[in-house]
Amino acid sequence: MKNPYSSDAIKKIMPEKLKEFRKNAGLTIEEVGIKLNKTKSAISSWEKGKALPDVNTLLKLSELYNVADINLFLEHAVPIEMPALTKTEQEHLKLWRLASQNTKTAITTLLRECSK
Repeated sequence: MKNPYSSDAIKKIMPEKLKEFRKNAGLTIEEVGIKLNKTKSAISSWEKGKALPDVNTLLKLSELYNVADINLFLEHAVPIEMPALTKTEQEHLKLWRLASQNTKTAITTLLRECSK
């Protein structure tokens, strides 16, 4: 079985995700460089797949981009077998996407408490 965390899989998806999350955060490459004390060239090379950030930098990026889990930088690189969403789950997802950040935080807290 092929390793889903292979460097090829990571190099393929992570640069796209880094750029996507940066843009979603409303930041320029230069702004990210300043906040992380990295060169503009380093940030650009990550987004072009010429290099990848180390784990500590990836953690800082997740905070900067408000990404809850660094595994989201690998989304779609690692196949996850899950059943299709039910209609109810699809409706919940639509509502989630429309919710404010405060509402999302409250819902996440409630779900975590209920799953204990």
